[in-house]
Amino acid sequence: MKNHYGHFHVTRSREISEINAQLIELVHDKTNSEVIFLSCDDDENIFNISLRTFPSNSHGTAHVLEHIVLCGSEKFPVKDPFFAMSRRSMNTFMNALTGTDFTCYPAASQIPCDFYNLFEVYLDAVFHPRLLEESFWQEGIHLELEKKSSLKLKGIVYNEMKGAMAQPESRLHEVLFATLFPDLPYRFNSGGNPNMIRQLTYQEVKDFHKQYYHPSRALFYFYGNLPLEKHLEFLEEHALQGVEKSPPLAQLPKQTRFKEKVYRTSYYPLAEQDEKKDKTFVALSFLTSSILEQEELLAICVIDLALMGTDAAPLKNALLGSNLCKQADSSLDDEISEVPMTITCKGCHENSADAIEKVVRDTLTTLAIEGIPKHLIEGALHQLEFAREEIAGSSYPYGLSLFFRSGLLKQHGGDPADGLKVHTLFKTLRDNFEKPHYVSQLLRKYFLDNTHFVRITLHPDASLTSVEGQEEEEYLKRIQASLSEEKRHVILKESQSLLSYQEEEGDLEILPRLSLSDVPKEGKDFPLKKEPRGDLSLFHHNCFTNEILYASLFFHFPPLAENELVFLRLFTLLTPELGCGGRDYRTHLDFVFQHTGGIDFDLDLFVAAHDPNSMQPTLSFQGKALRRNVDKLFSLFLDMLTSVDFSDVRRIEELLKQHLEGIENSIQKSPLRFALNLATSSFSPPLHLNYLWHGLDYCSKVKEVIKDFFNNPIPFQKKMEELKELILGPKIEDLVISANYAMYNDLKKGDFFGLPSAAMKKSPSSAQPKVTALSAVASQGRIISNPVAFTVLAFPAIPYAHPLTAALSVASEIMDNKTLHKRIREQGGAYGAGSTHMASWGYFYFHSYRDPHLKSTLDAFRESVEELSSGHFDNRDLEEAKLGVLQSLDSPVPPESRALVAYTWEKCGRTKELRHAHRERLLSLTKNDVKKAVEEILLPGTLSKGVVVTFGGKELLVRENELLKEKALPLFNV
Repeated sequence: MKNHYGHFHVTRSREISEINAQLIELVHDKTNSEVIFLSCDDDENIFNISLRTFPSNSHGTAHVLEHIVLCGSEKFPVKDPFFAMSRRSMNTFMNALTGTDFTCYPAASQIPCDFYNLFEVYLDAVFHPRLLEESFWQEGIHLELEKKSSLKLKGIVYNEMKGAMAQPESRLHEVLFATLFPDLPYRFNSGGNPNMIRQLTYQEVKDFHKQYYHPSRALFYFYGNLPLEKHLEFLEEHALQGVEKSPPLAQLPKQTRFKEKVYRTSYYPLAEQDEKKDKTFVALSFLTSSILEQEELLAICVIDLALMGTDAAPLKNALLGSNLCKQADSSLDDEISEVPMTITCKGCHENSADAIEKVVRDTLTTLAIEGIPKHLIEGALHQLEFAREEIAGSSYPYGLSLFFRSGLLKQHGGDPADGLKVHTLFKTLRDNFEKPHYVSQLLRKYFLDNTHFVRITLHPDASLTSVEGQEEEEYLKRIQASLSEEKRHVILKESQSLLSYQEEEGDLEILPRLSLSDVPKEGKDFPLKKEPRGDLSLFHHNCFTNEILYASLFFHFPPLAENELVFLRLFTLLTPELGCGGRDYRTHLDFVFQHTGGIDFDLDLFVAAHDPNSMQPTLSFQGKALRRNVDKLFSLFLDMLTSVDFSDVRRIEELLKQHLEGIENSIQKSPLRFALNLATSSFSPPLHLNYLWHGLDYCSKVKEVIKDFFNNPIPFQKKMEELKELILGPKIEDLVISANYAMYNDLKKGDFFGLPSAAMKKSPSSAQPKVTALSAVASQGRIISNPVAFTVLAFPAIPYAHPLTAALSVASEIMDNKTLHKRIREQGGAYGAGSTHMASWGYFYFHSYRDPHLKSTLDAFRESVEELSSGHFDNRDLEEAKLGVLQSLDSPVPPESRALVAYTWEKCGRTKELRHAHRERLLSLTKNDVKKAVEEILLPGTLSKGVVVTFGGKELLVRENELLKEKALPLFNV
């Protein structure tokens, strides 16, 4: 290991055996720029440019700047290099993120030349952006005079945050941090509060960049198997050469601790038609340790998991059992300088806050006296260990998730290795928890005796959306009343300047690009070995999983009528959460918590590659465990197969309430998903089933089930017992495993802990659900408490195996690149828009979200199809679109999913030969092939068979319906 690499010197180098990587930290001699490199055997190479950014108000300065930075730079003076590079590369991840006290710019690729193409564009964007005023108007906020001479506020971030702040969780977080951190930048909304974004100025954004965006103040993070020397040489050449050193930013001061607890009341918007009862949120937050006190912080994490990790955990169980709330969760915000632990209760009565706090304090007092049971501490330690060892990145690539564990800690002045280690840190933790009174001391220090405590009560307000809309109108009227002719002329001129800017194409050829010749000719494949074991079919994919086993059991679908299908999803919800194997549900959940990474049930349809109306429906459950606990996982499988207990009425009632609360919250949080499910629900039997389990009707049916259950639980319990016999009584069909050969062979030698014997039962043939005749869904609007719209235009299309599938997928990419991004995002101000061919389900859809428009968006959908059918695209557009499709085909698959992906291919008939033929068609597509797909499938689809569903605020939908005239949508409450 060298000590110097050019102008960089190594400050520390360590092996992190837990993640099979080497951590190297370096500093640039001339600028003091810091570098972290995690060297490992992973070809998904990642870079991330991270900057500490401290907001001084809630104008959204950091957030708007994050957008503008990616709108052209000195070396690449084109309008949108970020969006252009997303279609000129095979990136596996590209983004920019505004955190509470940082802004970062990460990207990833599996192709080395592509990695450095992206890195060059990002480096120039971050440190040498053009920061044009037109970019500020488009991405941030601007005034616009419409045809009737009325003023409007427009801007992508402005509309994004209007949508975000319609969510109760966002409102709660904003008021909580404003109250909890009165001395620190965390009191401000770094994303921007819409009311405050109106005050943001172009000069403020430029000044913010000058203050925080300097290489001396940056942390450069690298992950993967590319050589360190090349990274450093590239960084030196493209970002650090000739740069003057800038003094480092000071670390944030400590928050002055409160002498008394603080209580606040606030409000969130709720649609007028929604039921107001039991919709209050109550949050209790304790400010705990500094992020630098890692040993103490990990101990608090253990306490948090032990108290709130499952429904059986003592504090969560006490809250749910009190009937004061329907859901209770906790969180530790461990990415900021001082870490709050927050307990959030949902579905509360408006006057329940005092009683909830009393339950929390009484429970903590009891635990401080009696101690937390040792098995709960061990379970919490196990969960933390599992999370740190698992090769998974959730919504981020795995390598980027490691940055959030290590890089942010380093930026706060800590040791990045502390965020990555497992065994050494956990040995100390275990030793500490063996000490007498250690738990009691933690509970008293950070909770019972901690006066830096905030309680927020967040009530629903059906008038809030209207009131805030009226406030915006009044604000605009005041500006308009004071407008001079000169100022009016300036606004019109700025609008024209913005429009001209948005119409510019620019010379995109100055940007680096990946050639199709650089793309692998063969797609991904995960060999799946199949072998019989008695009456059980075994499927195994060999891969490195860091000593974690992933196992899934599959069962035939039971013969059910359509009106019974709601019970099937409820069966999958309840079964893993109830008692079994002679254990009540608390003991069972504790056992799962102590010995596994979790067990979940699921419903899979496996739609045929050749026919979207054909499917192989199954029920499955998945589990994962560290190698030392594999026996416990299989014993749980056997217990759940034979002895799930549906007699616990109170527990079932608790779970049903939680489930309904979660569904109702998800309608407001993910309206686009509900719009899509509704729009496609009549296209095929599989899509109809999907809607029955995940659509608005499911929510209504769950309400009916709960009402009937409260009146008489016995019929529901009988139905669950019937389903248990129908599903789990027959034999297990398949066992699917991701693990290395050594683990798999150990399982075989041990006969899979008796699981094959449990499979030796009568095997019924798989039953197709008895779906009634599908009724066409009419286009419609649904009213929610959100001032922006979430819109879908969907229609039936072609399946995966169709010869035109590749051409239709490419057409989707071209429409996104040529029309939809420009018309709906740049000009319309929506946060996002696009089109997708869902070949696996046989439909096509357009969408927009956090969108201030409807009519112009629907026009853009249709015009994008007409543009392609007219041949208004060239070979460069075609090649970029092919790259876009290949990105999704070649995206990395984490170890836990590889066996299931291969199993899905087999069940759906997507053979290796069929996938290879699809790839070959994609690579050889011509312009005429794409035109043919558009003319045969999309053009008639958009004109005659499309279903429009939009979820949005009442005022917006009424206004847009006036513009749609005879095509106005009927409006319904959710």
